[in-house]
Amino acid sequence: MELKALTKRVQVISGFVNIGLIRLVGNRVILIDSGLDRRYAKKVLGLLAGYGYEVAAILNTHAHADHIGGNAFIQMSTGCRVLIGPLEAPAAIHPLIQAIALFGGFPLPDLLNPHVMAEPCSPEILPEDRVIIEDVEIGILDLPGHSVGQKGFLVDGVAFLADTLFTTPDVQKHRLTYLYDPLAQIASCERLRQLNAEWYIGGHFPPTKDIRGMIAENLGIVERALDVLRGLIAMPQPLDRLLKNFLDHFKIKNGGWEHFLYRATLNGYLSALKRLGEADFKVLDNLLIWFGTLPPQKGIIKS
Repeated sequence: MELKALTKRVQVISGFVNIGLIRLVGNRVILIDSGLDRRYAKKVLGLLAGYGYEVAAILNTHAHADHIGGNAFIQMSTGCRVLIGPLEAPAAIHPLIQAIALFGGFPLPDLLNPHVMAEPCSPEILPEDRVIIEDVEIGILDLPGHSVGQKGFLVDGVAFLADTLFTTPDVQKHRLTYLYDPLAQIASCERLRQLNAEWYIGGHFPPTKDIRGMIAENLGIVERALDVLRGLIAMPQPLDRLLKNFLDHFKIKNGGWEHFLYRATLNGYLSALKRLGEADFKVLDNLLIWFGTLPPQKGIIKS
């Protein structure tokens, strides 16, 4: 774990989940996200103590556990503020919501794990377009798609993009990235095309000065998944069979609790096609059947 300076005001702690750092007056700092759990948070606080830094606030991009898991420990240890978007706040306060959302009912014990449920914290709600903390004004970027109300932050020429984008190695490794809403993801990626920053930092990729290729790659993920699903629902089929065929296409064989991430992702894609008027469902003999309403057609993303 190391602290890397990008500008006089902005630094980053690189790791499995990157944590941004914004310097305030004196030795006070703002963190962007807090990592997976209290064990990681302890390491972060130890690193910051070596520089004489004190945490004044945490700005959270979204309420997935790997981004907010350190909130509770850092807030308890420092008394810092925690700020998060309005649609993400309920899950930060009541992390059980994340497990309920993935399972669709009272969650299985397998989903009650630190990768799904962070420790609860006490957040404030972020303003709509900017937040001012002491002497720093931070722009707020609206980047839903990966999560219902994901936010990014722009300060001193550095853009924190959370999990809007993933690198080629990550795409090749996971094949299908988790999405809450593919249509919102497309809009967020298009929004990033217009963003002008000196540095770009993702939740899981190191600082870079150019994200154009990554934007194209991540839009391609969405388009490929939509095209696969368009082909599959040309023949009506039950949801569970559709899920198997969808995951088989991407050669995904993950078992355990991760299966529910992929199931939720498929539901997001099906919802997207229904909203586009390309898919619909019926319940026949107590089976949920999905089918296409138009001949399969490729592409909704404008280049």
